Amino acid sequence: MNLFTILTMLALACTAPKMKQETATPEEVTECGWQEGEYACDFTFFDHKDNKVSLSDHKGKTILLDLSTVWCYWCNIAAMDEPKLAKEYSRRGYIWITVLIQNKNGDRPSCTDLESWVKKYDITSPVLSGDESILDFEDDGNDVGYRLGGWPTFVVIDKNMIIKKYVYGWNYDMIAAEIEAAL
Repeated sequence: MNLFTILTMLALACTAPKMKQETATPEEVTECGWQEGEYACDFTFFDHKDNKVSLSDHKGKTILLDLSTVWCYWCNIAAMDEPKLAKEYSRRGYIWITVLIQNKNGDRPSCTDLESWVKKYDITSPVLSGDESILDFEDDGNDVGYRLGGWPTFVVIDKNMIIKKYVYGWNYDMIAAEIEAAL
């Protein structure tokens, strides 16, 4: 083999494939994706009590997946409104799941960071320490994670785990309308 062939093979081996994974549920195995209309890809992260929590733990509920950071102004404003939305819709099969991607230093949030967030905003819904592996920062046709359109990004997922809508930024009325539409 010549050097060009070897380098090409190495480059192709290091290229991230389009992220489609098999997600097992008790009833079925379903291919998942990141786009509206696709089955939401599962993940498991720890919460403020160091418990492992998976997105699929909440199948059967309408999920508002909140992708946020501790340092983001609008993420903090959204967190202030979380208890009100939870109270308004939780009896109808809705849950807000926050995945904090970065703490105030830009690092992955610790249990202490999560606990501070929960206490500061009186949040009763899951708050998880996530990482950038579940995010797609570019609209380049290579979908490798939930599309991030800025902080915060919200993903509305129906009770069958189908992605219904992405909402970029915070607007209480818009989020409430999307939750209502998905219920």
